[in-house]
Amino acid sequence: FGLDLKWLEDFDILNKLYKWLESFVGKIPEMLTTALDVTKNIISGVADVFVGLIFSIYVLAGKNKLKRQTGMLFRSLLSEKNYKRLVWIYRLVADTFSNFINGQLTEAFILGILCFIGMTVLHFPYAILISVIIGITNIIPIFGPIIGTIPGAFILLLVDPIKAVWFVVFVIILQQIDSNLIYPRVVGASVGLSPIWIMIAITIGGGLFGIIGMVLAVPTMSIIYVLTSNFVEKKLKTKEGSEDLKQNGE
Repeated sequence: FGLDLKWLEDFDILNKLYKWLESFVGKIPEMLTTALDVTKNIISGVADVFVGLIFSIYVLAGKNKLKRQTGMLFRSLLSEKNYKRLVWIYRLVADTFSNFINGQLTEAFILGILCFIGMTVLHFPYAILISVIIGITNIIPIFGPIIGTIPGAFILLLVDPIKAVWFVVFVIILQQIDSNLIYPRVVGASVGLSPIWIMIAITIGGGLFGIIGMVLAVPTMSIIYVLTSNFVEKKLKTKEGSEDLKQNGE
């Protein structure tokens, strides 16, 4: 009929804009709640780290006094034999974890250096950054280099997909060298475990407790191994002694 209906289209646009604004305003409380939750979690995390740091400083400052007081407490509660046994176990745990941490950091440093040298020789980009990632993730025993391969390969994939593939091959070779040569001699020797026991410990620890279990499995297995060996040796000596008495009596 020759009528101009363009004003209806304008009205439809205004109606859509109104609905969008209405939907946006309705989501504001949810957005504010999410923002408050995130802010609260960040503040809580920072506060926990700060409190933990302060607590650690106080513990380190008074560790000798705390150690002496704890020793006096257990000495008063336990017999002399049990107290000496407890002190021996404490020293075993402290020495094992200390040796493991030192060995793990040394091994991670060695692997990071080897990764940097290999990447430099093979002309891979971002050699320093990726080598640092490989070294840090290597704190996780045996499987650390494989975990560190993922971000390294992704970085190289953005630059050159072919180099990313060769980088994965390079890390697999590096991981084999680490698992068979470096780790058993550096970390395994520091905790007194053979490679087979290290693999068993990591498999069980990772299956039960994930990454944390993989990190703590080796020193824990070392402590269990020493305690079990000590118990078996005492039982065998007792059994041999009783057999000798029986033979002498006969």
